[in-house]
Amino acid sequence: KEFEIKKLCNEAKELYGSVTPSEISKLLKENEKVEINASQIQPVKEIKSVGTFIVLINLHSEIQSKIKIKVSPEETVK
Repeated sequence: KEFEIKKLCNEAKELYGSVTPSEISKLLKENEKVEINASQIQPVKEIKSVGTFIVLINLHSEIQSKIKIKVSPEETVK
């Protein structure tokens, strides 16, 4: 499943900061009514630019799920 998050970025499509596991946890709670602790969320790589990223969710010690996080520009700051 894919979820979208909007963040401020510069003209080079780099974010000011990054998308954190806490933000992803909040996004899942708002959109899916599912509570996932931020500690269970593991981005495959740091999310610091616009694009689509795979995020692993550790549901149990032997059970993982994957979701896609699409980062879109909220506003481009020059």
